[in-house]
Amino acid sequence: MSTKYNESPFFYKRRPTREVMVGGVGIGGKNPIRIQSMITSNTRDTEASIKQISDLEKAGSEIVRLTVPSQADADNLPNIRKRMKELGLKVPLVADIHFTPQVALKCVEWVEKVRINPGNFADKKKFEIIEYTDKDYNEELERIEEVFTPLVLRAKELGVAMRIGTNHGSLSDRIMNRFGDTPLGMVESALEFIRIAERNSYRDIVVSMKASNPQVMIQAYRMLVSRFYDLGMDYPLHLGVTEAGDGKDGRIKSSIGIGSLLEDGLGDTIRVSLTEDAIHEIPVAKELVRKYNEFFYQSKNRSGFSDSKSESQFKGNEKIYSEFRDPFQYSRFYSKELTFGETKIGDNSPVRIETCFPFFGSESAEEVLHLIQRGSKSGRIPELIHFKINSEMDLISLGTSVKRGSFPLPVSVELSKELTYQYDSLAEDIYRFQKWVINPSLFFQESEESWEDLLDFVTRFAKDKRSVEWNIESQNIHLTEKIVKESKKRKIENLLFSVKNGDLITVRKLSYQLRESDYPIVLVHHSEDKDELLYESSIHVGGSLLDGIGDVVRLSYGDGEPEESLHLSFDILQATRLRLTKTEYISCPSCGRTMFDLQSTTAMIKQKTGHLKGVKIAVMGCIVNGPGEMADADFGYVGAGIGKVHLYKGKEIVKKGVSETEAADLLIDLIRENGMWNDPE
Repeated sequence: MSTKYNESPFFYKRRPTREVMVGGVGIGGKNPIRIQSMITSNTRDTEASIKQISDLEKAGSEIVRLTVPSQADADNLPNIRKRMKELGLKVPLVADIHFTPQVALKCVEWVEKVRINPGNFADKKKFEIIEYTDKDYNEELERIEEVFTPLVLRAKELGVAMRIGTNHGSLSDRIMNRFGDTPLGMVESALEFIRIAERNSYRDIVVSMKASNPQVMIQAYRMLVSRFYDLGMDYPLHLGVTEAGDGKDGRIKSSIGIGSLLEDGLGDTIRVSLTEDAIHEIPVAKELVRKYNEFFYQSKNRSGFSDSKSESQFKGNEKIYSEFRDPFQYSRFYSKELTFGETKIGDNSPVRIETCFPFFGSESAEEVLHLIQRGSKSGRIPELIHFKINSEMDLISLGTSVKRGSFPLPVSVELSKELTYQYDSLAEDIYRFQKWVINPSLFFQESEESWEDLLDFVTRFAKDKRSVEWNIESQNIHLTEKIVKESKKRKIENLLFSVKNGDLITVRKLSYQLRESDYPIVLVHHSEDKDELLYESSIHVGGSLLDGIGDVVRLSYGDGEPEESLHLSFDILQATRLRLTKTEYISCPSCGRTMFDLQSTTAMIKQKTGHLKGVKIAVMGCIVNGPGEMADADFGYVGAGIGKVHLYKGKEIVKKGVSETEAADLLIDLIRENGMWNDPE
């Protein structure tokens, strides 16, 4: 398998695919990225289903999915179609199928698309350890082909599309025993079914690789597309992070997983899976695709949908970038260790949080202390402090406070543009800080002489046990090599690099240019809007972290609110699984298979267990993805029937069919028995 997984990791260009029609909605090809969602009502309840379908269509869902777990559900599809026609609802429907090939054959008559899960369409999951010989394996494939082919032929005859949707949580025993619980196993599971379809000349296929862990999800999609390039396949992709959860955490996980792949030029339709009413998924999905669909509508190159500006800038640099990472496996890039007071960054240290504070005199130190005190129980405290200084008076005041020891954490200072040019006269005050952040473009563009003078000052500053962070503008990323060359010549060691609001692609370029050095990288993002900061930093900072890039995260919005930015920074690290500072929840978005009220149950379990730092708890409405997704969880709470719950430790059921009324308390007992419980303070 090659390392090629998109058109380029270094500029945006959407991957070309075939067009697959779902009713009147085209996916892939010359179409924008489509938005879809899934109703949560019982498919046998016509009016409830119609209400949710109507609400989703009005909200902007271009495709709507509904679960069809039984023959009785399939038998009600004609009634749903009849009511849709009476009400003028035109949104295409997708039937979601698990375990029931015969039900799929019934559904294909009444929907525009069928979703099948290759992990359980013709396989029963028992998590048995079986040694498959090649003969055994091939016999299993022959059995699957016999079961799957009738659906393929009927879908082909009717012009119905199909999603082959692999889930990390529901790989078959056969795949698990040959490939393990891995992205490669997910890819091979889908390819087995694609090959059967192709042998029947059926190619109206969309493919997905979903996981609750964004890191696994991203790796699986990249690996799938790499295989597509090798095999000459051009199927569109459906993107989604499954069991993302609710609230801010669900939006962060979805943005990291879906947004990072969209930035790669991958993805033709998306579904955001939140443990909330489905209607709330649509605004999130719209925000995630907005920028890329703007590229689509503005582009004159309708065949490739490339962002011509980004591509021309890339080529205009006359710089040949080549793949310098393993895009299919997480590995953090090494950087040298730098020390700021008692805080170490780089080397073996975790990714650190640098928090931006507005400076308002001596009260600033008190605000920092208050924030540390509020976060002391959870461990969510800033590790570096950053101030942007606009006046010489504030610089002197801050420097005096630092000298007196008023700040308990290392202080970094970024001077305004006007003050930056006065660095030489402000040297005495600048020397009081552990790190100075500077934009080299200001000096490089002014004159060669001012550039040399700045380098002389930086040499003195950095050698005096201080550090300099070069905060480079995206359009001047090429300056990095010049700075590195000069720094090595002057033997400057204490340097860091960052990009002003660097997107995922620009941060890769920065890391590429630093690949032969070991300077730490600071991931910086600022926005005037809190929601925009959440989405943008999740995509660009979260995506960079999963690329293995980044030693410090510095987020900010508006004129302050350091606590909001601090928690967002830790939440992104939590979602990437690089630092767990609170309980991790894996909860599905609910559907017609769900055995209990998922939203209220999830909220109740969070209320009882939200103090368990680092413990991973899965809350699943049914058995479809439960055991597999709980491979990544310590404990699981899974619907097993009306009013009944199975409790899991990892993949193992430890309590079967317990009453829903006592299940939460028994879950706490299970956590306690395994030494992972502590009483809330």
